Amino acid sequence: MLRQKAKRSPGAALRNLRACGLGLCTAFGWLTAAQAEEAPPTKTSCAEAYESSQETRASGHLQEARTGLAFCAQTECPSFVQKDCARWLEEVDRELPSIVISVAGLDPEAARQASLKIDGVAAPDALAGKPVSLNPGKHELTLESPGEPAVVRQIMAMQGVQNRAVEIRVGAAALEPSAEPTISVDQPRATASPLRSYAYVAWGAGAVGLGVFGVFGTLGRADSKSLHEECPEITDDPAGVVPGTCLDSEAAERESSYKTKNLIADIGLITGIVAAAGGTALFVLSATQSSSAPSSDTPSTAGLRLDLGPTRGGAWASVAGAF
Repeated sequence: MLRQKAKRSPGAALRNLRACGLGLCTAFGWLTAAQAEEAPPTKTSCAEAYESSQETRASGHLQEARTGLAFCAQTECPSFVQKDCARWLEEVDRELPSIVISVAGLDPEAARQASLKIDGVAAPDALAGKPVSLNPGKHELTLESPGEPAVVRQIMAMQGVQNRAVEIRVGAAALEPSAEPTISVDQPRATASPLRSYAYVAWGAGAVGLGVFGVFGTLGRADSKSLHEECPEITDDPAGVVPGTCLDSEAAERESSYKTKNLIADIGLITGIVAAAGGTALFVLSATQSSSAPSSDTPSTAGLRLDLGPTRGGAWASVAGAF
């Protein structure tokens, strides 16, 4: 596959982002990398972003998933890709945690000179009072200010909890009682079950199985129809081959080919149904294992959608849900 030397595909950017997704990529580092490598959408780059965003979302790297979904949701991408990515982008926007950071105990001049790092990466705009998006999981906040020792705080960003106030106290203010709500992620209210990640993986396998069914089923039916239309008569005499009559060996070979495709399609269908059902069961089990119900102000919807449709020369399939 040919690529321009000056640009890398969004899929490659997303794979690089997944490699640093274990706390090294924040809302500031990964976004710059993705924007630097962004290229105009093509069918290939849209497909790469479509695939990569599902993988990163399943692994809990929602910021990276959002980058890929925002790319493949553009109108330049194929219609079914754009439609799925736009829908998933809305879901990820609801799931992506965010915090609003404030600092107590600094005079105005020291506050202006203070700086913050998130997971070791400078976050120059994090102290501006605006929401900062984070991947779900543990994060380390490091505040540095003139004349004060660095303050390090560990927090837990919970999926779906947005605009949560996080106050960092410096100096004497650190000794005062905190007015921050007791839902502090240092002691999270809820813990997502690991079964949910397996559910996403199972749904992904189901989508692949249904895609195999759609593609090979379409090809098998087309080959079967072509054989019956072109070879209504069969002969084992080469001299008797005329339009509408085919050699027995040729007909047998073509019949074997479309039967093989039909068999692969059947396997894909069974795999898709079993994986989708297994993913649903795992998700239900993960919900029952939650340590507590989500807060009342957090939007929550549940459901599973399986899509399958024809395309030119094949078929497509997707699995989507809002959780």
